[in-house]
Amino acid sequence: MTDYIHDTNPPNTDSPIQNTVIRVASIPSNVIEKMNAQGTVKVLVTAGKDGQPHAIVCGTIMSPAPDKMVVGEVLMKKSAANLAENPKASFMIAAGMEAWEIDVKNPVRIDSGADLDKMNEALAPIHLHANAMWVFDVEAVYDQGANPNAGKQIA
Repeated sequence: MTDYIHDTNPPNTDSPIQNTVIRVASIPSNVIEKMNAQGTVKVLVTAGKDGQPHAIVCGTIMSPAPDKMVVGEVLMKKSAANLAENPKASFMIAAGMEAWEIDVKNPVRIDSGADLDKMNEALAPIHLHANAMWVFDVEAVYDQGANPNAGKQIA
């Protein structure tokens, strides 16, 4: 895990500076490689205030950096509503006997910009459109494959 120091006070105030440590995990490169491979199943799991899980398959799941996850808001009305109510979510990445759970937090919804435009260009040939992108900090990564390490935190 990587620690980042974040100043929680606005600049130019008379209050003492208070720092918090934000812990983020880095997704291992082999997991990112599988995430980008053809035929990999990618699932987003969210929950609303009531705690009821909601899982959907998403083709737009990606990791632009080892400590970030992104998903395009394509036909995900319930998931988007859940993310507005509950900032915690998980991704499941599965390919054959290999699988990983990526727990995320701090969702940020981006509804314009070059990255969203690029995603929509890629979706156009299959007649889909992302209304926004959700960007998350990676909190932890678990091996969930069919092997003796299933359930073990790896990042």
